[in-house]
Amino acid sequence: MRLRLAADLSTLFQELPEAARFGAAQAAGFGGISLPAPYDGPVQDLRDRLVMNGLVLAAMQAPPPNYTGALPGFAATSGGQDRFQRDFKRMTRYADVLKPTVVELRAGPDGDLDTLLANLRWACAAAPKRVFAIAPYKAGDFLSDYDQVAKVLDAVAQPNLGLVCDSCEAVLLGAQPLALWTRFAPQVKLIRLAAAPDRAMPGSDGMDLAGFLKQVSKDKFKGWISADYVPKLTTAAELDWLSVLKK
Repeated sequence: MRLRLAADLSTLFQELPEAARFGAAQAAGFGGISLPAPYDGPVQDLRDRLVMNGLVLAAMQAPPPNYTGALPGFAATSGGQDRFQRDFKRMTRYADVLKPTVVELRAGPDGDLDTLLANLRWACAAAPKRVFAIAPYKAGDFLSDYDQVAKVLDAVAQPNLGLVCDSCEAVLLGAQPLALWTRFAPQVKLIRLAAAPDRAMPGSDGMDLAGFLKQVSKDKFKGWISADYVPKLTTAAELDWLSVLKK
């Protein structure tokens, strides 16, 4: 099965002006892009660039970014349900135009489980046709391991909430992407690649991303795989793996 491959424009094609990155992604062979925080510019301009280049918005994040420098997200923030719902509605205005396949809901650095569950249940019910995902993060996030995420997914128990399988966070949290895939495959809504599949990621202890993607393809994953690594040189110089995966 051919994989659906997206370029995260917050990391790839940074050598180009922002407006040119959409066309560059399409020309390279990507069928979609990811924009973690598409909240700064006119949303219709972004939609026009997607349409003109025949691209799908594979993923975005919510809530809008925290410009104070704190970790993004506050879905778990105690007493923050009203704020979460306000910013969720702001996200929805953008998502209605951009039509992302997956929206990642960030828990944020602080909070409690009851608040997180309440907000996730509210979000799933408020937008039942939209697909949401959560992920653990090593750097001080409330969701900090995969056992915790599994409990949250089981507690919310909604078909439009699943998991982001992030190869970088997997390594940082002491897991391997293939092991996570084996455990969570039915719940994975988005895969993120923190390194090119034909190169080793620092600290990965021999992580086999190519083998992982081979299994994902064999299992007929229908979601998007978003490349969000930072190239050492130009993006175009490090895309040999893309033509191989698209065969």
